[in-house]
Amino acid sequence: MTRERFVRRNRVDEPAAIAIAAIAGLLAAAAGAHPTGQTIVDWLLVGVSVAAVVWAAASAPWWAPAGAAGVAAVIAFDPIIATVAVLAFGGGLYIGIRRRDQSIERGLVAAVAMNALVRSDLGGFLGLSALIGISVGVVLFVVGLRRRPSKLRRVGWIGVGVVGVIAAAGLVGTALAGLGARPDLTRATSEARQAIDAVNAGDYQGAADLFVSSSADFVAVDDRLSSVLTAPALLIPGVAQNVNVGADLSAAAARATSDAADALRSIDPARLRLSGGRIDIDAIGDVEAPLLQVRVALDELEAATAAAESPWLLGRIQTELDELNDEFASTRPKLETAIEAVRLAPQMLGADGTRRYLVLFTSPVEARGIAGFIGNYAQIDVTDGRIRVSEFGRRSELDDYVRENGARCDGCSPEVLDRYGDFGLDTGPDGGVIPTVWLNLPMPAHFPNTAETAQILYPQSGGEPVDGVISVDPYVIEALMQYTGPIEVPELDVTVSPDNAAEFILRDQYRLASTDSLDDIDNESRVDALQTLGEGVIEGILTGSLPEPSQIARDLGPLAAEHRVMMWTDDEAEQELLATTGLLGAMPDLGPDGGFSVVVANAGESKIDAYLERSTDVRIETGPDGERELVADVTLRNGAPRSGLPAYVIGNSFDLPPGTSRLIVNFFGPASLTSVTQDGEEVPVSPLPEAGWMGYSTLVTLASGETVDYTLRFALPSAPSTGGGTPAEWVQPLAIRDP
Repeated sequence: MTRERFVRRNRVDEPAAIAIAAIAGLLAAAAGAHPTGQTIVDWLLVGVSVAAVVWAAASAPWWAPAGAAGVAAVIAFDPIIATVAVLAFGGGLYIGIRRRDQSIERGLVAAVAMNALVRSDLGGFLGLSALIGISVGVVLFVVGLRRRPSKLRRVGWIGVGVVGVIAAAGLVGTALAGLGARPDLTRATSEARQAIDAVNAGDYQGAADLFVSSSADFVAVDDRLSSVLTAPALLIPGVAQNVNVGADLSAAAARATSDAADALRSIDPARLRLSGGRIDIDAIGDVEAPLLQVRVALDELEAATAAAESPWLLGRIQTELDELNDEFASTRPKLETAIEAVRLAPQMLGADGTRRYLVLFTSPVEARGIAGFIGNYAQIDVTDGRIRVSEFGRRSELDDYVRENGARCDGCSPEVLDRYGDFGLDTGPDGGVIPTVWLNLPMPAHFPNTAETAQILYPQSGGEPVDGVISVDPYVIEALMQYTGPIEVPELDVTVSPDNAAEFILRDQYRLASTDSLDDIDNESRVDALQTLGEGVIEGILTGSLPEPSQIARDLGPLAAEHRVMMWTDDEAEQELLATTGLLGAMPDLGPDGGFSVVVANAGESKIDAYLERSTDVRIETGPDGERELVADVTLRNGAPRSGLPAYVIGNSFDLPPGTSRLIVNFFGPASLTSVTQDGEEVPVSPLPEAGWMGYSTLVTLASGETVDYTLRFALPSAPSTGGGTPAEWVQPLAIRDP
């Protein structure tokens, strides 16, 4: 007894069923569905699949095409499509009521249902309407094929088997290609990120090499994903999109990184060096075009990434695309900064006429504000890239000129005068400054305040009008001496090497210039020694040849981050650039999470701050009722000894025991201060604003080895729904560097 006796079959008009299936397939192909994202493949895949389902549905139980039409009516948002699907559903019910074969009618109902499903757009993950349509089509095909004669069933199942083998081959091949491509893709993206970082650091040749390597790895990924292994996968909905996106993105990335490398190859780093006291301005200008080409290349890659987004993509791939776009967003400002830098550098180097800068050689051994105590100064003139030192002198010479001729702080910031006027900027109704005004000029925590004041007072102190102000401390001198080599300092009978320059300036100079009793110091020889060292460093830089800008950036970058080298000019565009690079020394804006800084100033007229130690802990605390507080714990320790050093270093002007430190302590934060404690006891503070922050001042005296602990609390706004961020911190550089 054969199986056919137990399977009810409909008598099917095969030519009519084939004709209806063909028409249904053509109509479905014209619907514009994109199961693989390839137009021709999609036409064939949708058309053949729908035709096969409709052909099989001609012999399906009446409920199968009727149910398919009902599902189509439910998920069709278009009212016309929904109406047609409802009519088809009614036709399916009519077939069931008549209980006759009616193969043509069954095929027509299935044809309408499948075309309605193809045109439905329910949304959801991975194209939910497509998954529903495919599932319905599979059911229709299976139940219909089972009711066909054995010969046709055999042919149908063979077709299903062929499709299954192709699908399996596609999945296995894609998996193997993906596994092989993954290391190349990881390496390619990592190299691209490193290349962008190198561009931002000015290492153009290093960036070009990394882009070349990245391009080669992206090509390898493209080759793997476009290989014969993945060819069958191009017929599998969903999988095809992922293969195509991976290949297209890899190809686009390969082109973009190759174009970026070609652009950067045209830059000659040797032309960008300071050599013989001159920088080639034309060479700097020539950098702009390649950087713009790099930007275009990255724009193209970003556009390719955005265009690759599709509801068919697997969640992980979509996440990868989002992360890649985030990477573009984070690197774009850096690239724009590099482009802006090469645009502005020529004018800063005197391309439009001589630019004059005042260089302040500062030291934290007698703490002031963010810049430190001024020891020496230099006036530098830059014309068409040629750098010349037109003046080098002691800070005391500026004070001597003011003592003889007077000076006024007309034009000084009212905020600076209110907060620091008592330190010599404003002595009375006439607005004149005290003769030793330069001694306390660097009191502000906001370097632009110091620089603007210096620009106003320098021409009244014997200098010429300047366009900008630069501050460098002993650690910057030490870094620059890596390029100049050791310098003989005969005044103190010592050779200062690049390895001990900071230690010499911060501590050794005072010991070497002191008398045997340590009660006195040969200050004249000491100051002459510093001038010899400073002039030697500048001469060595201007007469020698410095490394490429990228190497200088690596050497000085950490010092800029510590505010040990800062620069300000009176040009707003240049200020914005310097702020972006971290060189401006401007206090950051306070956000909803506030910020904190502690800036100390020596109040004992000594060099004892070479031994000052500091630690801070800044955090946000949330109370049981949701109220937020910015809490800052500050510890200051005077590590100076009681003896063994010159009185010039550990003495003071207040008859305090040797080794005693006297400090003005300035805390900066929001205007919402609720309490300040010193060693657990409330202390009064004097509030005055600076650069959008509120400063709170107090005075403390620390004996040798003594420590003081402060805790400050500031009220903060309620936390946003996504949670708080990180408070801004502004750190004053001290002689003892932070870990």
